[in-house]
Amino acid sequence: MSVSDDRPADYDLAERWDPVVNEYVDALADLDEFLRVCAELTGFDVPELRSTGMADEHHRTTLAHRVRDEHALVHLWYVGAWPGEAPSSARAHDQGLVWRTFHAVPPGSAAPGHGSWAEAPRGAAAPDNGGEGR
Repeated sequence: MSVSDDRPADYDLAERWDPVVNEYVDALADLDEFLRVCAELTGFDVPELRSTGMADEHHRTTLAHRVRDEHALVHLWYVGAWPGEAPSSARAHDQGLVWRTFHAVPPGSAAPGHGSWAEAPRGAAAPDNGGEGR
């Protein structure tokens, strides 16, 4: 899977050849490039990714892993964790893009309020009791 149509098919998210220093360098070491690539992969634009407050933390997490792939980056942003690992913080989980995708609040991250159990969830129809008062 190519990151963008204007990149060669063998473009590697992890590295690129730098002829000046004659070695491979990390293409995602630059935070702005990291966010640009992640925006393209996740479908959220750079300001939306920044608004999660997780850009720096996710960038550090990515740099800590030698192997990079598009699926891992998407997983990191949507779930708040590198695949196979626990979230780097409770905030990473709570700010996962998965919650924004379906306009939900992560369980346990915000108190629903006293008596909220007595009302139908947001967007749900009230239950029909068949006309019986219970």
